[in-house]
Amino acid sequence: WNPARSLPSLLDLPTTNGDHCTGDGIKMAVDIGAGLKDMEAIQVHPTGLVDPKEPNSKIKFLAAEALRGVGGIILNGKGERFCDDLGKRDYVTGCMWNSPGPPP
Repeated sequence: WNPARSLPSLLDLPTTNGDHCTGDGIKMAVDIGAGLKDMEAIQVHPTGLVDPKEPNSKIKFLAAEALRGVGGIILNGKGERFCDDLGKRDYVTGCMWNSPGPPP
């Protein structure tokens, strides 16, 4: 299984995993004959904090749903609210896919 061939649209997404997360466990399992299942079913976390000094960094700091629970809001690239900020992760992520991205 090759994510670059299977899911190329996800390659440009940032991650909240560190550089140390390389998929070695999956690679080792495959090397000894394990089968893979539902590898396309990844979880996209809708909120990560952007370091203003490195806005294009591939690695983001995870911003937990708790921040939205205490009043944090999510804005699109136009500075507009576009979803129910307290919605479940899959709902908020789905709204993000269909909303203008961050400003350039």
